[in-house]
Amino acid sequence: MVNKAKKQGTNYETNIVNRLNKINHLKAQRFAEGGSNDLGDIQLFVNDEEFFIEAKSRMNLNLHQTLDKALSKSGDENTLVFWKKLKRKTNNERRTNDGVPEVVSMSYDLFIKLLQK
Repeated sequence: MVNKAKKQGTNYETNIVNRLNKINHLKAQRFAEGGSNDLGDIQLFVNDEEFFIEAKSRMNLNLHQTLDKALSKSGDENTLVFWKKLKRKTNNERRTNDGVPEVVSMSYDLFIKLLQK
């Protein structure tokens, strides 16, 4: 049986891919588990440009370290981190969003590159 955290991550990645694929000029797909060759969780094409997405669905996250690790894994400036911050509910109910449903983070260099297009 798949562990709960892995299933939660897979569901979140699939949700991101489905939402991105509803936008005309975007094409997204989940990466297979890559082990040491892992480039990220999701591959995204915007027109002819490739992006890599690391998806995290959890209560706490060191965003700086996560983005740094994602950039190292992909080896590409076009790397994003999607984070769905969760909070614990009372009585062991399912965790829910804490604040906005999700945030997307990128390096300053990618931000400037996207602004200049």
